[in-house]
Amino acid sequence: MALEYGFTDKEKINYYQPGKVYSSFGKDTTNDYVALYVYDIQDTLLVTRIMGLGEFEVTSDGSFVDLNIGQHLRNLGFRQGDFKVTYKFLRRLAGRPRNVFIKEDGTLFKGEAERKIINGEVRYFQKTSDEEKSNAEPIEVFIKEQKYIVGETSPDKTEVKIITDSLVNNAEYLNDFKEMNAMIEYEAIQADNGGLIKFDSKDQNVLEFDINPKDRGFTQNMVGGQIVIPSLYKITGNEDTTNEDTSTQQQDPVFEEDYRNLSKQDLIELASQGDEVADATLQEQAADGQY
Repeated sequence: MALEYGFTDKEKINYYQPGKVYSSFGKDTTNDYVALYVYDIQDTLLVTRIMGLGEFEVTSDGSFVDLNIGQHLRNLGFRQGDFKVTYKFLRRLAGRPRNVFIKEDGTLFKGEAERKIINGEVRYFQKTSDEEKSNAEPIEVFIKEQKYIVGETSPDKTEVKIITDSLVNNAEYLNDFKEMNAMIEYEAIQADNGGLIKFDSKDQNVLEFDINPKDRGFTQNMVGGQIVIPSLYKITGNEDTTNEDTSTQQQDPVFEEDYRNLSKQDLIELASQGDEVADATLQEQAADGQY
């Protein structure tokens, strides 16, 4: 009888939970990655490993991820024994899980560094030629992680305040931090009938979105945002009115040029409060392709 590999029927019942959860994981080939955590049977963390998309298979439509758990454990040196593993499917928003060299002023050092032990302490210096060593003082560089610092934690442990490392003056590091909470402008891939929206035939308050298989789609941090549809309502003709249905009350004049000088975020906030001029300005800018 041939040997059979894989989960037994009992293990499938214990470990496998059928059902799909929508995710755009794998669509962002630059920032998507997996964090693998390996534990012993007593739940002691043994090792953590960051894996890129090339280390496992994701189907083109993102509906299936093939994980070779055994091979992943062997790559980490675990040949036999019982272990528990946890895979976390993540997308990088800011920072990078790696060490970099920085100069004394905090800027990124992109050259080659050499390691020296001075008074029993490991230090790093810019690598120089023999001629340069005799003519100048060695320039010391420092190892830093491209991570952010947890400054405060809320009493209920559900929120944290993150701050930058004052010793790191790397442009990418600082820009990523600023953009973490920035407004997301999502543009669908309009190909092969994808990227089109329409109102549901049974419920006019529901929008249906046909997504292209290669499109990353909406993400969790877009929940609660606004969908702006330019030119949704258009005036097709002029309507005649009489003085009977016009108001005699004087109102302060609204200057549209004042609204054009506002930021997109300010216009959205005003429109959400019922400001018709702000709403009209948003639609006008969208029609003109300003965003």
